[in-house]
Amino acid sequence: MIRRMVFRNERSLYKTACVLCSKNMISMYAPEKPHVVYCNSCYSSDDWDPMSYGFDLNFKESFFKQLHHLMQITPRRNLYQDFAERSEYTNQLVYVKNSYLCFGGRNYEDCAYCAQNFDLQNCIDVDFSSKCEYCFASFHLKRSSRLFYSSYSEDCIDSWFLYGCKNCSDCIGCTNLRNKSHCIFNEQYSKEAYDKKKTEFMLDTQKGIAELDEMFVKYSANFPRKFAYTRNAVNSTGDDLEQVKDCIRCFSASGAENCRYSFFMPYGIIKDTYDVDHVGVGTSDSYEIHSGFGDNRVFFSNRVYFSHDVYYSDDCYNCEYLFGCVSLRKKSYCIFNKQYTKEEYNELVSKIISAMNENKYIESNGAAYAFGEFFPSSISPFSYNETVAQEYFTLSQESVEAKSHTFRSPEKRDYKVEIQPENLPDIKSAEDSIVNSVIGCKNKGSASLCTTAFRMIPTELIFYKRFNIPLPDTCPNCRHADRISKMNPLKLWHRKCVCEINSHGHNASCKNEFETPYSPERNEIVYCESCYQKEVL
Repeated sequence: MIRRMVFRNERSLYKTACVLCSKNMISMYAPEKPHVVYCNSCYSSDDWDPMSYGFDLNFKESFFKQLHHLMQITPRRNLYQDFAERSEYTNQLVYVKNSYLCFGGRNYEDCAYCAQNFDLQNCIDVDFSSKCEYCFASFHLKRSSRLFYSSYSEDCIDSWFLYGCKNCSDCIGCTNLRNKSHCIFNEQYSKEAYDKKKTEFMLDTQKGIAELDEMFVKYSANFPRKFAYTRNAVNSTGDDLEQVKDCIRCFSASGAENCRYSFFMPYGIIKDTYDVDHVGVGTSDSYEIHSGFGDNRVFFSNRVYFSHDVYYSDDCYNCEYLFGCVSLRKKSYCIFNKQYTKEEYNELVSKIISAMNENKYIESNGAAYAFGEFFPSSISPFSYNETVAQEYFTLSQESVEAKSHTFRSPEKRDYKVEIQPENLPDIKSAEDSIVNSVIGCKNKGSASLCTTAFRMIPTELIFYKRFNIPLPDTCPNCRHADRISKMNPLKLWHRKCVCEINSHGHNASCKNEFETPYSPERNEIVYCESCYQKEVL
């Protein structure tokens, strides 16, 4: 999973120029990288031919070394965005409009600082959610509106600091509630008493938010957690699963069947597919893919779409029978971007596989790569700390380099901070001109991917004023990292249910066992599904 993630850069963006048209652009490739990068307009045009970069395979050299060379000389597009309108600072998504710094997923409109979502409108700082609007600082939400600082909740509106709630409205600090309104810390209030108490929390100030957050974390810890965030997961293990069958150690999957060891398969029927991530919409019989849709029999590849019988290829669409190709469209029987007949292709592929096994690619740490492995991380166009691997599996520079990944030294940032985070005005007194000011990040570069300073955008300020949300005192990357740290990890532990309530259908302790993302060292009370349902319903 880490090796695949090393090929996914979402939020490390740079200002560069298109190699073809020379226009300035935002790119996910650092300026010092040797790769040829085109703007999206040039990349999708007929002004160049990816087949012109093809060459014959040299059986005396490592396959991966030659593939690395092809990846560097063949043009790449600056950002992975399709059907994007007025959303220049977005990456790794499709169908996005009027959005800023959103990454992963599809169907965003008027959003900012969001990641891995589907069907979002007017949301800020929201991750791993779907069909939501006007939500803020939350993750793992479904079909919710005006939900703030909340997680793992569904069909809720006008609430703050919820966990595991369903069909609730006008609630604050609640956990595991169902079909309730005007509750505070799971206690019922009248509408008038609720409104008065809400005012006392001072939710329009950073101090009030911080104090309520601390209270909520302590209070919520008294309630049981379901062993995993799942629904209709038949014979499956993992977390964040819905409508899946026979899926083992999968995370954030919906509509998958007979899949293994995969992450973020959020929609569409996916069958008989192992070791993939960011894959969906009809992918089947595939193995070791990062980012693919509509694929069948695609192996060891990165960003291959609506294709079949493809091996070791990168950013190819609507293709068939490729081996080691880059940036091809509607091509068949190609090797290293060179055309062959069907007979020539089949004969060469057999020879290439034998050569890959005989002449293995050796990383600097001694790891050997032959046929049957995903790309070596050393040929990724990104450094480890530029990619999502650093988000989910954070490593120091020394650890990164010991694993033969590259580590990009943080850029020297010399921003002239005009407003220190502790001097931010209250939201009610914030003037529109504050969007022109450089605000210092409270973390001051100590956190991974921290930008040390940031600006707000006008629509963001309008959002904060509309809902009386205090101005942020950390940069968007730090806020995203904080949400990731609160999510369950992409790991599982074997545990037993800790329920000891006899009325839940067992004597003394429950005997049910399960695989859970809650490690034994954590403090949460973890129940099996049966005990959890009896507790919360």
